[in-house]
Amino acid sequence: MKIIVQKFGGTSVRDETSRHAAVKHIKKAVNDGYKVVVVVSAMGRKGEPYTTDTLLNLVEKGKNNVSRREIDMLLSCGEIISSIVFSSLLQKEGISATALNGPQAGFRTNNDHTNARIIEMKCERLLEMLELHQVVVVAGFQGETKNGDISTIGRGGSDTSAAALGAALQAEWIDIFTDVEGVMTADPRIVKDASPLPVVTYNEICNMAYQGAKVIHPRAVEIAMQAK
Repeated sequence: MKIIVQKFGGTSVRDETSRHAAVKHIKKAVNDGYKVVVVVSAMGRKGEPYTTDTLLNLVEKGKNNVSRREIDMLLSCGEIISSIVFSSLLQKEGISATALNGPQAGFRTNNDHTNARIIEMKCERLLEMLELHQVVVVAGFQGETKNGDISTIGRGGSDTSAAALGAALQAEWIDIFTDVEGVMTADPRIVKDASPLPVVTYNEICNMAYQGAKVIHPRAVEIAMQAK
């Protein structure tokens, strides 16, 4: 079974047009003979429905004494919604697909709620679903503690989810889709003459990530480096 992982960020799934563009990428991979694990973020940008910030504001505005465990339950909803929407779109396109949340996909994390670390991957159920379907859509950014609580893995968590799945499943490669055309010399939204870099080493992309470049989360690069 040839597996690839494709990760779509919030701006890549924010509206119907962008979601259909994402489906085209997935459909091409399926037609090329791959089983595809799709990792999705919550839909949209800050301030839009279902994003992490919007969900967090639901409880922060009231100044309630909500525990971090409960906050993680809330924050996980955005990615779960995205995964189900994506699975539905793929099925409408005639592609056999199903959705799993992070715990169902095999993410086991520590108890550091809202900034958890992935400590183990148990992907048996995910592999079973790949035997039955062409695509499995996984809600990124989340896992399960040893107590059975849902936990989130911090900002950029869906990148980290994609990297962890790629390593655990020994995927052929991982595609990370965003709203810029590749890794650039600078942020094109700030620097007009920024240009794409044709090749970037692990060390270079790791340094860029730790220095604040938003193209990929540093934890994701670390996982990829360890698995190469």
